[in-house]
Amino acid sequence: MRQALLAGVLFAVLVLSACGNNSAEPASHEEVQNTVLNFYNEMSKFDEMGKTSLENFNATLTSYSTGQATGKELQKALDQFQNTASEISDQVSGIKISGSLPDTIETLLRESFIAFKSAYDLKEQASKSAVSPDVTAEEFNAMNQQADVAMLYGISKLNEARLEVGLITSEDGLQTSVGTGTEADAGTKKDAADAGSNTGSESAPGTIAD
Repeated sequence: MRQALLAGVLFAVLVLSACGNNSAEPASHEEVQNTVLNFYNEMSKFDEMGKTSLENFNATLTSYSTGQATGKELQKALDQFQNTASEISDQVSGIKISGSLPDTIETLLRESFIAFKSAYDLKEQASKSAVSPDVTAEEFNAMNQQADVAMLYGISKLNEARLEVGLITSEDGLQTSVGTGTEADAGTKKDAADAGSNTGSESAPGTIAD
């Protein structure tokens, strides 16, 4: 499954790279550095947004499964989780890669962009099925795991670009997360919802009881 996901990401990268605009005036080294830094800052912002939203959803989900939160509170946390996932996916789609960058940097950023876009699209899909009775906990976790594979690939390519333009050195180490946060938890506790939705109610697994 992971190989199939990466193959799809790489295929998309090849297509978009072939469509790159190489007619623009070459950027200066400082401009290239700023472009890579801005891309990094944007990805860091999205990472933090997604992490905070998912942590809040997880915490509320755990409280719901133990009877400490109501169905309305869980629904509110779920709505915020879904809205944030959709917002991030939309904002990532709006990021443009300049055609004036050196070919190596442009390729790395395009590869990183496609991977991040794939990751956040998968996380949006997962958020929409978070408490669906038609999606099992295993299927939900699989979507998040696929997203994290894509995320790690995007981070690796972004770090290569940062290293290439001198924003980091090889001694810094190539961390596996962007910003100050870490990747969103691939093991979101949907199984807690499955258990919690059957605690004191006759709700189907994955549904929210009041």
